[in-house]
Amino acid sequence: MLSKINQLTIKYQQTHGFRPNLLYINTAQLELLKEQLSEYDIEILAQLIGMDIVIVETNLKPHLSWAQISWKHSKTA
Repeated sequence: MLSKINQLTIKYQQTHGFRPNLLYINTAQLELLKEQLSEYDIEILAQLIGMDIVIVETNLKPHLSWAQISWKHSKTA
């Protein structure tokens, strides 16, 4: 799952010129991600991957997007 997210992120950034800040996944994909990163807190997972996680049960494949939001995990200088 982590490899797939990384591939999607690279492709998104190449296409749009900026990184996505939203990851859309279903609960099964979320569980895979939790296992791969050995982290079960969704807030920490979001920090680790650098984007907010949106759970959408109808998603068959993970996808990314960008929204003009104040990302709660970003660090300010």
